[in-house]
Amino acid sequence: MTQGGQRSAGLSDSVRNSSSHLQDHDLLLRETNHRCSNDLQLVVSLLALQSQRATHPEARQALTDAMERVSILARARSTMHGDQKPSIEAALRQVCEALHAQAEPRSILVSLQVTDDVDGLTPNEVTTLALVANELATNAIKHGYKDGKAGHIRVTLGRTPAGDVSVIVDDDGLPLVDTVRPDRSGLGLGLAKRLTASIGGLFIPPEPGSKAFELRVSEKLRIAQTG
Repeated sequence: MTQGGQRSAGLSDSVRNSSSHLQDHDLLLRETNHRCSNDLQLVVSLLALQSQRATHPEARQALTDAMERVSILARARSTMHGDQKPSIEAALRQVCEALHAQAEPRSILVSLQVTDDVDGLTPNEVTTLALVANELATNAIKHGYKDGKAGHIRVTLGRTPAGDVSVIVDDDGLPLVDTVRPDRSGLGLGLAKRLTASIGGLFIPPEPGSKAFELRVSEKLRIAQTG
């Protein structure tokens, strides 16, 4: 074999080895996501069981709230297992569909609008944004539509003019009483801010006269962190 042929063969072997390593890595990642999803579903079942056995109303509600939040994480992980890469659109769509099923009997519509393609987010970013969006929409269902009031909760996924990832949760329910104090019935705005900050994101409360919360992940910051 000539020297050129040897180099060509060596390059082919290197390409095959790299491809094999990538396939092994992808298989391991999918298996890890699958196991995480199963473990989270087990936690959901345990919380549901404890909730049913709880005799104190506040304890029962706290366990139910915890169960719903873990369910969001489980569904997000399940989505990652089914797809090649984590999808914020798929995670938010599952959140909206689950909340819509709960709220539809009260004539409350929960919908997702996607204005731009958003990809490249990490699994942690996807699950955190989905969890915070779920909490904001859940709070709107609980506190924004009393006395049989119908309405519409909109979750909008897109990008800002600067290219940042943006998730907006807005509703047409009752006016906000206080956007500063944490809501004791949920995660609370303070914790929602910390969750968003944990992924390098920005939690933007509504402006006066508005009810739109925005979660923003800076593209420049993400590039700097991964660069």
